[in-house]
Amino acid sequence: MTLDHFSGPISHVLYQCFGFFSAAEGFFFLSGFVGMLAVISKSARGENSGWMQRRACRIWIYHALSVLALALASYFFFPRVAHFFRALYEHPFSGALFSALLVHTPEWLDVLPLYVILLLVGSFLLPGIARGHLKLVWGISFLLWGLSQISLRSSILQIFPGWVYPGFFDFFSWQFVYFSGAALSALWKLGSQNKAAFFPLQNSTLDKIFPAALLFCLFCFLARHSFFGLPQPPEFWISKEHVGALRFLNFLAFACVISFIVRHKSSWLDFSICRTLGRHSLEVYALHAIFVYLWMATPPQVQYRFPFHVLAPVLCCIALWATAKILERQNKPGHKQAHAGHAQA
Repeated sequence: MTLDHFSGPISHVLYQCFGFFSAAEGFFFLSGFVGMLAVISKSARGENSGWMQRRACRIWIYHALSVLALALASYFFFPRVAHFFRALYEHPFSGALFSALLVHTPEWLDVLPLYVILLLVGSFLLPGIARGHLKLVWGISFLLWGLSQISLRSSILQIFPGWVYPGFFDFFSWQFVYFSGAALSALWKLGSQNKAAFFPLQNSTLDKIFPAALLFCLFCFLARHSFFGLPQPPEFWISKEHVGALRFLNFLAFACVISFIVRHKSSWLDFSICRTLGRHSLEVYALHAIFVYLWMATPPQVQYRFPFHVLAPVLCCIALWATAKILERQNKPGHKQAHAGHAQA
C-alpha cells in the first residue's frame, strides 16, 4: 500500500499489477477474516466483542491526531498540500465536528475512518455471524453493496453541506469486502457447525475451486495489461470507489489462489518483516499517511525526478519497518520488566 501511494516508476508497476484490484481489497478483506477468527476464539472463552470497540476508539484517536497534525503542518509549513485541508480552514468548527464524526475526511486519510466504522458495526454483527446469522448479515451486506452501485452514498450526502468530503472509498461498497472476509472466515472455521452456513468451506472445496480461480486471475491479469488488445472494461465493472463486480470477483479469485498457497506451501509467503509490520499495523499505517503527505509537499523537481522518486518510497518502507521493530522491542516482556525495574529504582 505504501509503494502504491508514491508517485514514480514503482507505483506504476505495482498498482493493480495482478488484475483489476489493489492492495486495499486485501486490507479490508483480511481485517474481516481475522476479526471473525478472533470473535469466534474469544466467544468460546466467554468474552464479548468489546475489544473491537476499544480498537475502534484507538484507531479514531490515531486518525484525529493525524488530521490535526497534518492540517497544522500544511497550513504553516507545507502550502503545496494545504488544499487537502481547505474545508477545515474555511469551516473550522463545523469541519472539526464532521471530521470527528468521520463524515468529512481529507483525501489520503480516509482509510482509518472507514475502518473505525467497520469495527464499530462489526462489534455487533460479527458475533451474530458466529451465532448462526451468517446468511442474514451477508445478505444485508450484499444488498447495501448493490445499492451503492446506483449512488446510495451520493443520495445520503445531500443532507450535508456541499464542502463535506467523505473520502474516496464508498463505505456502503467497501463494507461488503470486510463482511465477505468475515463470512468466508466463519464458513471455513465453523463449517457445518454454523446453522446459517449454506455450505461448509472446507479445504477440499477450496482445492476444487483453485484451478478455476487461477485461470480467472490469469485472464484478468492479461486483460488488465492489454495482452488481448481489447478495450478496458467500463468503469462500472471495475470501479475502485464502489468496488465494481468484476473487481470484487477478481479479488476473490486471487484470495482463493493465495489460500491454496498458504495451505500447501506456507513457507513461500512467510516473511518475518511482514509479521513485524503486521503486529504494529495501526502505527505503521498512520505513519505511512504522514510520509505520503510529506512526499507530496516536496518540490516537483524532486518528486518526479530520478533517483528521488525511487529512493523515497524504498526509504519510507525501511523507516516503517524500523518503527515497527522499535515498537516490538519495547513491547517485549523483558524490556517492560527492565523498564519497570528502572522506574522503581
